[in-house]
Amino acid sequence: MTVVVVYGFTGEYSGVSKYDWKHPDPGIAHKCMLFLRQAEDSDSYPEAEIECLRYGFTDIQFSGCGKLQIDALNTDAHRGFAGFYEEALSSGSALAYYSNKAAQ
Repeated sequence: MTVVVVYGFTGEYSGVSKYDWKHPDPGIAHKCMLFLRQAEDSDSYPEAEIECLRYGFTDIQFSGCGKLQIDALNTDAHRGFAGFYEEALSSGSALAYYSNKAAQ
């Protein structure tokens, strides 16, 4: 059974990524969510950390994880995450970060 598990973490973007993606500026820490396709509904922090490193994040501190509930994507509060879910299913992972611009 394929599932998408969402890992919450904070990390600093290093500026070096294995992926071509719209990333934050280097040297700044961000709160992030990693959407990771997995074969089982269980935590896999070592695999998630490797994927975070591929996205270019260092100093990773996980805050928890959980299986993405597909029904939640039909609600107004979570509809915006549907694209991340679909990308994780097709590509293996997707990453969302929260901009720190409001705090600057």
